[in-house]
Amino acid sequence: MRSWILALALVIAPAGARADDGSAAPEDHEVAAAATVAGMYTAFAGWMYLAWYRQHKPLSQYKWGGDDEPCASTFSRCGLFGWAGDTTYAGGEDKFGHAWSTMSLARLGTEILNQWGGFDRDRSMLVATGLAELLFVGVEVRDGFFFEFSFSDLGGDTVGALTALALMHWPRLDEMFDFRVQYWPSSAYLKKLGGSSPCPTGGCSRWNIAEDYSGQTYLLAFHLSSIHELRDWDYGAWSRFVDVTLGFDTRNYKPPPDPTDLVKPTQQMFIGVSLNAQGVLDYLLDGHPSEVARKSRKVTHGLFEVFNLPYTAVPVIETTRTTNTAVEGGA
Repeated sequence: MRSWILALALVIAPAGARADDGSAAPEDHEVAAAATVAGMYTAFAGWMYLAWYRQHKPLSQYKWGGDDEPCASTFSRCGLFGWAGDTTYAGGEDKFGHAWSTMSLARLGTEILNQWGGFDRDRSMLVATGLAELLFVGVEVRDGFFFEFSFSDLGGDTVGALTALALMHWPRLDEMFDFRVQYWPSSAYLKKLGGSSPCPTGGCSRWNIAEDYSGQTYLLAFHLSSIHELRDWDYGAWSRFVDVTLGFDTRNYKPPPDPTDLVKPTQQMFIGVSLNAQGVLDYLLDGHPSEVARKSRKVTHGLFEVFNLPYTAVPVIETTRTTNTAVEGGA
């Protein structure tokens, strides 16, 4: 996953994600909003250098392609889903990370430009989404000199950009669904922080929290509260706090586990339930007259639009797949 810097940016952004709380439109700060977005991208570029490129030697020649499984036909099942093959370096979770990161960056930029800067919302959406997509196109171009230019990574970025536009353009869709990541540092990443990781030079930057895939779970969450008849029922208040989720994660792909751990790379997909932290905090803070409560609601609403509280997603129906032949790779 690419942009954990968003966690900090979402908290310190002058205006959180849109919350239909009936508050007055904020004062316009066009120059400051544009400068904030520019600073955010500059900080992100610096983090990318530290995390992915500083310790990695460039390739002898530019590399095109991708990290998909080798397939006999582009239009076979393997050809269509090879990006998530169990022998790829991240088991496909990196593609979900690309989509999530592009979507989150596009949505954050839109809110800064529109809510704080006072720019037209549709233009803010297009500019912010275009910047997010352009950033990750640049990442892939640079990756070709150090790792490889991955078409499937770029596909994930584009899916994320389109998801952001759809959720921002259709409020009813946004009311129904979230695309979130649940994260807690894996033991392999904590070893990396401690300097005892077994991974090779170039893949062991302590800054590279983005590729701690063993600590990440991606969730497509359906808000039960978007069923208004259930939410407004006398006994339906609980629906604000519970989501039905479709989840995907991988374990023991990257960071590479210690060989003495004797664990195998595993993919998991599941249908389950999750706490809707956004709904809980909206419920607690909604209607409070204080400025602190109003701003807190905006920030937490935006934060939990894209993040899930750790350990609050519970699989109900799940399927797993393990392999012995995952390849090395990644940024």
